[in-house]
Amino acid sequence: MNDENQTMIRFIDSSYRTLFFIPDGGTIVVTRSDGGKVKRACTFLDEYHTRVGREAYHICQFAKLMERVGNTYAPEQLPQLPSQCFSILPTTGEIIRIEKGKQGYEKCGFSTDDPQTNRRKADSLNARQRITPQMEAAMLGGAMKGWASPAARVSSYDVRGNPMKPARARSRKPREAER
Repeated sequence: MNDENQTMIRFIDSSYRTLFFIPDGGTIVVTRSDGGKVKRACTFLDEYHTRVGREAYHICQFAKLMERVGNTYAPEQLPQLPSQCFSILPTTGEIIRIEKGKQGYEKCGFSTDDPQTNRRKADSLNARQRITPQMEAAMLGGAMKGWASPAARVSSYDVRGNPMKPARARSRKPREAER
C-alpha cells in the first residue's frame, strides 16, 4: 500500500465520508455532468485544504461544489488492495475482518447489535489505514466470490464502493447499402 510517511490528500463527499486518497502532487479525474473529463493536479495544503488545479479548497467545499454542479471525481490511478480491511457482513451487519487472498472472513468480537454503529466503526478502522470504500468493496468481493473474480477488482466499483456496470462493447450496426 502507500508509504506511511507520504503526505496524502483526502477526498470526501459532502457528508465527510472518505472517498479516496491520493499522494501530494497526484491527479484526479473530474467527470463533468455533460460526460466530459478533465484531469487536475492536486497539492496538499493541510489536512483539510487542498489545491485542485489552480484553486484552493476546503475538502468539504470541493465536495459540495462538485455535487452542486453534478460532477464526480476519482483518482487518476486506481489504488492497490490492502493486506486486510474491515467490513460489514451484508446478512447480519456484524463487523468482519478480511485478509487479502484468503477465502471468507473472520468475525470481530467488538461488533454491536446495531449495524449502523458497526458501519461507522468499520469506516473508522479502515480510514486509519487509508482504506477507501472502493477498496473495501473489492476486498469483500474477493473474500466472497474469489480473488480471481471481477468482484475482487477495485475497477469494478466506484469511489463510494458501489458496483459499476461492466463496460459493454459497442455493437456496430451494418451500414445501409447506398443507392
